[in-house]
Amino acid sequence: MDKKLKLMRFWLVGVFAILFAGLFAFFYMWSAGKMSFALGAVWIFWLIAAVLCVAAYYGYKWYLGRKK
Repeated sequence: MDKKLKLMRFWLVGVFAILFAGLFAFFYMWSAGKMSFALGAVWIFWLIAAVLCVAAYYGYKWYLGRKK
C-alpha cells in the first residue's frame, strides 16, 4: 500500500507542477507580459487544481485502505 501511495503522491505533485507552470505561462503571454494580471487571473485555477489533487490523494488513500 505504501509503495502505491508514494507513486500516487509523486504523480499528483508532478501534475500540479505542470498545471502551475503551464497556466501561468499561458496567462502571462495572453496578458502581454503583465505579471499582476496573470497572477490575478490564474490563482483560482491553481486553487482548484490543488484541492482536486489533495482530494484525489486522500480518496486513493481511502480506497487502498478499504481493499485490505
